[in-house]
Amino acid sequence: MLRRALVVTGVLALWLSAGPAAMAQDREAAFVAGRSLDCSGCDLAGMSFKRWNLAGANLSGANLEEVSFHKTNLRGADLTGANLAYANLNRADLTLADLSGADLEGAMLFTTNASGANFSGAKLDGVLAGNVRLLRANLEGADLSGADLGGAEINDANLARATLSGADLRTATLFRADLTGVTAEAVYFVDADLRNAKLANAVLTLSNFQSADLANADLSGADLSEANLVLASLYEALLTGARMPDNTVHP
Repeated sequence: MLRRALVVTGVLALWLSAGPAAMAQDREAAFVAGRSLDCSGCDLAGMSFKRWNLAGANLSGANLEEVSFHKTNLRGADLTGANLAYANLNRADLTLADLSGADLEGAMLFTTNASGANFSGAKLDGVLAGNVRLLRANLEGADLSGADLGGAEINDANLARATLSGADLRTATLFRADLTGVTAEAVYFVDADLRNAKLANAVLTLSNFQSADLANADLSGADLSEANLVLASLYEALLTGARMPDNTVHP
């Protein structure tokens, strides 16, 4: 009886130790087979889900490094805290998806629709996101350093306290966008539409606003030292307390 009890105890201990790993593998297998949309915390690195319908999927905390989501439907998906570094999200549908705290370093989001998506606190440095749609998206506190956002549609988005230093936003539209307190040093805003944008207390040193439209923008308290404002429209822009390119402070 004692020997049998010891054997049973040993088997139980082995099952308990292997249980979580086995369960994780089962969940990953079910997701990959298309039987489940719940794969939070899964390791799916390097896999391809091109053109899949993953609307509403739960991939929070998952390892999705270098995964291909090309033209994938991720509408309303939960990707909070997920690792999406160098993932291919080109032409994907991320409308209303939650990517708060996610790591998208170096990810590709060319012409991706991420309108209404939540990227608050996300790591987006070096993303290749030309012509991305971020209408009404939440990017508060996100890191977009060195991001390629040329031609992006970012109207009515929240980028308060985000970091944009070194980013390329040429011809981007940021109509009514909230960039309050943003750190945007040496950003390329050439031909960008920043009408009615909120840029109060923003750090915009060395940024290039050539031919940009800043009409009715709030630049109060902003730092524009050494910025390029050649041919930029500042029609009725609020400049109270702003530090201008020549280092003078606007009254």
